[in-house]
Amino acid sequence: MTKRNPQLPPAAKRHMVCTILTLLFRICTLHGSDPTYLSTDRILEHPNFLTCREAYLDAVLNFYQFEPSLIELMLDGGRIMVYAVVMAMWGDYREDDPESLPSISRLKKTVDLFGVASARQIDLIVARFVQVGHLQIKPAPSDLRMRIVLPTPALIEHDRAFIKAHYAALAEIAGHTAYALPLAGDLDFLKAVRGAWIATLEPMAREIFSQNRPALRFYAASAGMLMLMRLVQLHVQAGGGWIAIDYTDFGRRFGVSRTHVRTLLKSAATGGEIEIDARGHLRLLPTLLSAFDRNVAGRMSLLDRAHASALASLNDPIAAR
Repeated sequence: MTKRNPQLPPAAKRHMVCTILTLLFRICTLHGSDPTYLSTDRILEHPNFLTCREAYLDAVLNFYQFEPSLIELMLDGGRIMVYAVVMAMWGDYREDDPESLPSISRLKKTVDLFGVASARQIDLIVARFVQVGHLQIKPAPSDLRMRIVLPTPALIEHDRAFIKAHYAALAEIAGHTAYALPLAGDLDFLKAVRGAWIATLEPMAREIFSQNRPALRFYAASAGMLMLMRLVQLHVQAGGGWIAIDYTDFGRRFGVSRTHVRTLLKSAATGGEIEIDARGHLRLLPTLLSAFDRNVAGRMSLLDRAHASALASLNDPIAAR
Protein backbone atom coordinates (compact mmCIF):
# COMPACT_ATOMS: atom_id res chain seq x y z
CA MET A 1 0.00 0.00 0.00
CA THR A 2 1.48 3.37 -1.07
CA LYS A 3 1.63 6.02 1.62
CA ARG A 4 0.61 9.52 0.61
CA ASN A 5 2.61 12.48 1.88
CA PRO A 6 0.42 14.86 3.88
CA GLN A 7 -0.15 18.17 2.14
CA LEU A 8 0.53 21.39 4.03
CA PRO A 9 -2.32 23.93 4.10
CA PRO A 10 -1.70 26.90 1.72
CA ALA A 11 -1.10 29.31 4.63
CA ALA A 12 1.53 26.99 6.13
CA LYS A 13 3.25 26.60 2.75
CA ARG A 14 3.35 30.39 2.32
CA HIS A 15 4.77 30.85 5.83
CA MET A 16 7.48 28.24 5.18
CA VAL A 17 8.46 29.83 1.85
CA CYS A 18 8.62 33.32 3.38
CA THR A 19 10.73 32.03 6.27
CA ILE A 20 13.21 30.41 3.89
CA LEU A 21 13.37 33.55 1.73
CA THR A 22 13.93 35.72 4.81
CA LEU A 23 16.87 33.56 5.88
CA LEU A 24 18.32 33.76 2.38
CA PHE A 25 17.81 37.53 2.31
CA ARG A 26 19.68 37.89 5.61
CA ILE A 27 22.55 35.77 4.34
CA CYS A 28 22.76 37.85 1.15
CA THR A 29 22.60 41.29 2.74
CA LEU A 30 25.84 41.49 4.68
CA HIS A 31 27.08 45.05 4.18
CA GLY A 32 30.82 45.36 4.69
CA SER A 33 31.69 45.14 8.40
CA ASP A 34 28.16 46.01 9.55
CA PRO A 35 25.95 43.36 11.16
CA THR A 36 23.63 41.55 8.77
CA TYR A 37 20.51 43.55 8.00
CA LEU A 38 17.83 43.65 5.34
CA SER A 39 18.58 46.11 2.53
CA THR A 40 15.94 48.37 1.00
CA ASP A 41 15.86 46.39 -2.24
CA ARG A 42 15.56 43.07 -0.46
CA ILE A 43 12.63 44.36 1.58
CA LEU A 44 10.91 45.60 -1.59
CA GLU A 45 11.44 42.20 -3.23
CA HIS A 46 10.12 40.23 -0.27
CA PRO A 47 6.74 38.51 -0.92
CA ASN A 48 5.41 39.97 2.34
CA PHE A 49 6.32 43.57 1.56
CA LEU A 50 2.73 44.65 0.82
CA THR A 51 1.61 43.12 4.12
CA CYS A 52 4.43 44.99 5.86
CA ARG A 53 3.40 48.25 4.17
CA GLU A 54 -0.24 47.75 5.16
CA ALA A 55 0.73 47.15 8.80
CA TYR A 56 2.95 50.25 8.73
CA LEU A 57 0.19 52.45 7.29
CA ASP A 58 -2.42 51.17 9.73
CA ALA A 59 -0.12 51.71 12.71
CA VAL A 60 1.01 55.25 11.84
CA LEU A 61 -2.44 56.46 10.84
CA ASN A 62 -4.03 54.95 13.94
CA PHE A 63 -1.52 56.87 16.06
CA TYR A 64 -2.12 60.29 14.54
CA GLN A 65 -5.53 60.58 12.87
CA PHE A 66 -7.89 62.80 14.90
CA GLU A 67 -5.16 63.28 17.57
CA PRO A 68 -4.34 67.03 17.60
CA SER A 69 -1.60 66.86 20.26
CA LEU A 70 0.26 63.93 18.72
CA ILE A 71 -0.16 65.11 15.14
CA GLU A 72 2.22 67.97 15.98
CA LEU A 73 5.00 65.37 15.70
CA MET A 74 4.12 64.55 12.09
CA LEU A 75 2.75 67.84 10.81
CA ASP A 76 5.56 68.42 8.30
CA GLY A 77 9.07 67.29 7.42
CA GLY A 78 10.67 69.69 9.89
CA ARG A 79 8.64 68.39 12.84
CA ILE A 80 9.13 64.75 11.77
CA MET A 81 12.89 65.17 11.72
CA VAL A 82 13.09 67.21 14.94
CA TYR A 83 11.14 64.44 16.70
CA ALA A 84 13.35 61.72 15.19
CA VAL A 85 16.64 63.50 15.89
CA VAL A 86 15.69 64.43 19.48
CA MET A 87 14.90 60.77 20.19
CA ALA A 88 18.16 59.66 18.52
CA MET A 89 20.18 62.15 20.60
CA TRP A 90 18.38 60.99 23.76
CA GLY A 91 19.31 57.40 22.95
CA ASP A 92 22.93 58.36 22.32
CA TYR A 93 23.28 60.66 25.36
CA ARG A 94 25.64 59.75 28.21
CA GLU A 95 26.28 62.29 30.96
CA ASP A 96 29.96 61.26 31.10
CA ASP A 97 30.40 61.88 27.36
CA PRO A 98 30.35 65.61 26.46
CA GLU A 99 30.29 64.82 22.73
CA SER A 100 26.92 63.12 23.15
CA LEU A 101 25.20 66.19 24.64
CA PRO A 102 21.77 66.65 23.00
CA SER A 103 22.32 70.37 22.44
CA ILE A 104 20.21 72.67 20.29
CA SER A 105 23.20 73.25 18.00
CA ARG A 106 23.64 69.51 17.49
CA LEU A 107 19.94 69.17 16.77
CA LYS A 108 20.10 71.91 14.13
CA LYS A 109 23.21 70.51 12.49
CA THR A 110 21.66 67.05 12.21
CA VAL A 111 18.24 68.17 10.96
CA ASP A 112 20.03 70.32 8.38
CA LEU A 113 21.17 67.09 6.64
CA PHE A 114 17.60 66.68 5.40
CA GLY A 115 16.93 70.22 4.21
CA VAL A 116 13.42 70.24 5.68
CA ALA A 117 13.71 73.15 8.16
CA SER A 118 15.83 76.25 8.68
CA ALA A 119 17.57 77.03 11.99
CA ARG A 120 14.81 79.55 12.79
CA GLN A 121 12.09 77.00 12.01
CA ILE A 122 13.78 74.46 14.27
CA ASP A 123 13.74 76.99 17.12
CA LEU A 124 10.00 77.48 16.58
CA ILE A 125 9.36 73.73 16.42
CA VAL A 126 11.29 73.12 19.64
CA ALA A 127 9.39 75.94 21.38
CA ARG A 128 6.08 74.46 20.21
CA PHE A 129 7.04 70.93 21.30
CA VAL A 130 7.96 72.28 24.74
CA GLN A 131 4.62 74.12 24.93
CA VAL A 132 2.56 71.00 24.16
CA GLY A 133 4.58 68.75 26.48
CA HIS A 134 6.76 66.76 24.06
CA LEU A 135 10.17 68.25 24.96
CA GLN A 136 11.95 69.77 27.94
CA ILE A 137 14.93 72.15 27.95
CA LYS A 138 17.44 71.67 30.78
CA PRO A 139 20.91 72.92 31.74
CA ALA A 140 23.68 70.52 30.75
CA PRO A 141 25.12 68.76 33.84
CA SER A 142 28.67 69.46 32.67
CA ASP A 143 28.06 73.14 31.89
CA LEU A 144 25.07 74.91 33.40
CA ARG A 145 25.36 77.69 30.80
CA MET A 146 24.54 75.21 28.03
CA ARG A 147 20.98 74.04 27.34
CA ILE A 148 20.12 70.51 26.24
CA VAL A 149 16.86 69.27 24.73
CA LEU A 150 15.30 66.03 25.96
CA PRO A 151 12.02 64.19 25.40
CA THR A 152 9.49 64.27 28.22
CA PRO A 153 8.43 60.97 29.84
CA ALA A 154 5.17 61.23 27.87
CA LEU A 155 7.03 61.43 24.56
CA ILE A 156 9.27 58.52 25.53
CA GLU A 157 6.17 56.42 26.21
CA HIS A 158 4.66 57.45 22.88
CA ASP A 159 7.93 56.62 21.14
CA ARG A 160 8.05 53.21 22.79
CA ALA A 161 4.65 52.38 21.25
CA PHE A 162 5.59 54.05 17.96
CA ILE A 163 8.80 52.01 17.56
CA LYS A 164 7.02 48.83 18.64
CA ALA A 165 4.46 49.37 15.87
CA HIS A 166 7.23 49.82 13.30
CA TYR A 167 8.91 46.58 14.31
CA ALA A 168 5.55 44.81 14.23
CA ALA A 169 5.32 45.85 10.56
CA LEU A 170 8.90 44.75 9.89
CA ALA A 171 8.15 41.44 11.57
CA GLU A 172 5.81 40.67 8.66
CA ILE A 173 9.03 40.21 6.68
CA ALA A 174 11.63 39.00 9.18
CA GLY A 175 9.41 37.20 11.69
CA HIS A 176 8.27 38.19 15.18
CA THR A 177 10.93 36.17 17.00
CA ALA A 178 13.70 38.32 15.53
CA TYR A 179 12.30 41.45 17.20
CA ALA A 180 11.39 40.15 20.65
CA LEU A 181 12.76 43.17 22.55
CA PRO A 182 11.08 45.99 20.57
CA LEU A 183 7.83 44.03 20.37
CA ALA A 184 7.93 43.67 24.17
CA GLY A 185 8.34 47.45 24.46
CA ASP A 186 11.67 47.06 26.29
CA LEU A 187 12.81 50.53 27.44
CA ASP A 188 16.53 49.72 27.45
CA PHE A 189 16.20 48.52 23.88
CA LEU A 190 14.35 51.69 22.93
CA LYS A 191 17.20 53.84 24.21
CA ALA A 192 19.78 51.64 22.50
CA VAL A 193 17.97 51.55 19.16
CA ARG A 194 17.34 55.29 19.18
CA GLY A 195 21.03 55.81 19.96
CA ALA A 196 21.89 53.56 17.02
CA TRP A 197 19.81 55.86 14.81
CA ILE A 198 22.53 58.51 15.07
CA ALA A 199 24.67 56.43 12.71
CA THR A 200 21.77 55.92 10.28
CA LEU A 201 20.70 59.56 9.91
CA GLU A 202 23.15 60.42 7.14
CA PRO A 203 22.25 57.26 5.17
CA MET A 204 18.59 58.18 5.70
CA ALA A 205 19.13 61.65 4.25
CA ARG A 206 21.05 60.21 1.31
CA GLU A 207 19.11 57.02 0.57
CA ILE A 208 15.54 57.97 1.51
CA PHE A 209 15.13 61.71 1.10
CA SER A 210 17.40 62.58 -1.83
CA GLN A 211 16.30 59.55 -3.88
CA ASN A 212 12.57 60.03 -3.34
CA ARG A 213 11.86 63.34 -5.04
CA PRO A 214 8.16 62.59 -5.73
CA ALA A 215 7.55 62.23 -1.98
CA LEU A 216 9.35 65.45 -1.01
CA ARG A 217 6.34 67.60 -1.93
CA PHE A 218 4.36 65.78 0.76
CA TYR A 219 7.16 66.04 3.32
CA ALA A 220 7.23 69.81 2.88
CA ALA A 221 3.46 70.32 3.26
CA SER A 222 1.56 70.45 6.55
CA ALA A 223 0.35 66.90 7.29
CA GLY A 224 1.53 65.99 3.80
CA MET A 225 3.07 62.61 4.63
CA LEU A 226 0.04 61.59 6.67
CA MET A 227 -2.20 62.51 3.76
CA LEU A 228 0.02 60.52 1.38
CA MET A 229 -0.23 57.51 3.70
CA ARG A 230 -4.01 57.81 3.70
CA LEU A 231 -4.00 58.10 -0.11
CA VAL A 232 -1.95 54.91 -0.41
CA GLN A 233 -4.32 53.18 2.00
CA LEU A 234 -7.33 54.24 -0.10
CA HIS A 235 -5.45 53.29 -3.28
CA VAL A 236 -5.09 49.73 -1.98
CA GLN A 237 -8.73 49.59 -0.90
CA ALA A 238 -9.78 50.75 -4.38
CA GLY A 239 -7.70 48.07 -6.05
CA GLY A 240 -5.41 50.66 -7.60
CA GLY A 241 -8.28 52.52 -9.27
CA TRP A 242 -9.79 55.99 -8.91
CA ILE A 243 -10.41 57.32 -5.39
CA ALA A 244 -13.20 59.65 -4.27
CA ILE A 245 -11.62 62.14 -1.87
CA ASP A 246 -13.53 63.98 0.84
CA TYR A 247 -11.40 67.09 1.45
CA THR A 248 -13.28 67.92 4.64
CA ASP A 249 -12.66 64.43 6.04
CA PHE A 250 -8.93 64.70 5.25
CA GLY A 251 -8.79 68.07 6.96
CA ARG A 252 -10.45 66.77 10.12
CA ARG A 253 -8.23 63.68 10.24
CA PHE A 254 -4.99 65.61 9.98
CA GLY A 255 -5.73 69.00 11.50
CA VAL A 256 -5.53 71.10 8.32
CA SER A 257 -8.04 73.07 6.26
CA ARG A 258 -10.07 71.74 3.35
CA THR A 259 -8.40 74.35 1.16
CA HIS A 260 -4.94 73.11 2.15
CA VAL A 261 -5.86 69.53 1.18
CA ARG A 262 -7.18 70.66 -2.21
CA THR A 263 -4.14 72.86 -2.88
CA LEU A 264 -1.66 70.07 -2.07
CA LEU A 265 -3.44 67.55 -4.26
CA LYS A 266 -3.69 69.99 -7.18
CA SER A 267 0.01 70.70 -6.81
CA ALA A 268 0.77 66.96 -6.88
CA ALA A 269 -1.36 66.60 -10.02
CA THR A 270 0.52 69.45 -11.70
CA GLY A 271 3.79 67.76 -10.71
CA GLY A 272 2.71 64.50 -12.38
CA GLU A 273 2.44 62.48 -9.15
CA ILE A 274 -1.32 61.92 -9.21
CA GLU A 275 -4.17 62.32 -11.70
CA ILE A 276 -7.46 64.11 -10.98
CA ASP A 277 -10.43 63.54 -13.29
CA ALA A 278 -13.39 65.80 -14.07
CA ARG A 279 -15.37 64.37 -11.15
CA GLY A 280 -12.61 65.27 -8.72
CA HIS A 281 -11.60 61.64 -8.23
CA LEU A 282 -7.89 60.89 -8.21
CA ARG A 283 -5.45 58.06 -8.59
CA LEU A 284 -1.83 57.65 -7.63
CA LEU A 285 0.64 57.36 -10.49
CA PRO A 286 3.29 54.61 -10.42
CA THR A 287 6.13 57.09 -9.88
CA LEU A 288 4.68 58.34 -6.59
CA LEU A 289 3.68 54.88 -5.37
CA SER A 290 7.14 53.53 -6.18
CA ALA A 291 8.77 56.44 -4.32
CA PHE A 292 6.53 55.87 -1.30
CA ASP A 293 7.29 52.14 -1.25
CA ARG A 294 11.03 52.85 -1.41
CA ASN A 295 10.57 55.33 1.44
CA VAL A 296 8.86 52.70 3.60
CA ALA A 297 11.35 49.97 2.68
CA GLY A 298 14.26 52.33 3.37
CA ARG A 299 12.92 53.12 6.83
CA MET A 300 12.43 49.42 7.54
CA SER A 301 15.99 48.69 6.41
CA LEU A 302 17.36 51.36 8.73
CA LEU A 303 15.24 49.95 11.58
CA ASP A 304 16.70 46.51 10.95
CA ARG A 305 20.23 47.96 10.85
CA ALA A 306 19.61 49.89 14.08
CA HIS A 307 18.17 46.75 15.69
CA ALA A 308 21.41 44.83 15.08
CA SER A 309 23.49 47.71 16.44
CA ALA A 310 21.22 48.09 19.48
CA LEU A 311 21.53 44.41 20.36
CA ALA A 312 25.32 44.68 20.06
CA SER A 313 25.24 47.75 22.33
CA LEU A 314 23.14 45.98 24.96
CA ASN A 315 25.42 42.93 24.90
CA ASP A 316 28.63 44.97 25.11
CA PRO A 317 27.93 48.65 25.90
CA ILE A 318 31.60 49.59 26.28
CA ALA A 319 32.68 48.14 22.92
CA ALA A 320 29.62 49.69 21.21
CA ARG A 321 30.74 53.15 22.32
